[in-house]
Amino acid sequence: MNFRDIISGIAFLIFGCTVVWVGSGFDAGAAYVPMGVGILMCLFSLPLIVKGVVQTQQSDGLSSAAALIDHPGRFMATVACCLIYYLAMPTVGFYSTSTLFIILLALVLGERRPIVVLGITVGFIILLYGLFAMVLKRPLPVEFFLVS
Repeated sequence: MNFRDIISGIAFLIFGCTVVWVGSGFDAGAAYVPMGVGILMCLFSLPLIVKGVVQTQQSDGLSSAAALIDHPGRFMATVACCLIYYLAMPTVGFYSTSTLFIILLALVLGERRPIVVLGITVGFIILLYGLFAMVLKRPLPVEFFLVS
């Protein structure tokens, strides 16, 4: 039986609930983003769990074992990129680190078209700037080249 959707759905549900719980301890202005992301993770995990349960019941006991992770190398590279992003952000700066993270992650995951990578990167950075600097008015880690 294929339990991939059930396991990943439960993992996202637990992680989303944890993010909501941790975010509820923040002050009102800073709690919007983590709590919103956590709630969305919880909501989007439910259909995944239901899909896994339905597929498991429809399989009529037929064994169709699939690997939980299709590409372990890419998975580990993604985890490494996330760790580097987390460690580098306070010293390098939010926008610089995010730009490098998006480009590096796109290349690690197999995207080789420069226009697509550049478009996604620029669009995402503009979205981040609009959300954090203009809408939420939240201070972010200062860029390394702006520190005096």
